[in-house]
Amino acid sequence: MKHDRAEVQTGYSAEEVLILLKELLICYLEELKDARASGEGSFVYGEQTAYTECLEWIALWEGAAEHGLDFTIEERYPL
Repeated sequence: MKHDRAEVQTGYSAEEVLILLKELLICYLEELKDARASGEGSFVYGEQTAYTECLEWIALWEGAAEHGLDFTIEERYPL
């Protein structure tokens, strides 16, 4: 799923924002699957780490599993 900043609207509910943010972070993490190969000190690896941590916070949401976060994040996106 490609996200374009021009598509951003206002007036979303908190649940809608969490769903959109989850989708965006997963999209970014899919693109960065091989970031570790760049080295743990690289910017790309830092991005992967930050996105993974953000996704882990979203996974604390009571509706996370219902909206596709029903997996162990670090198993799917190991650091």
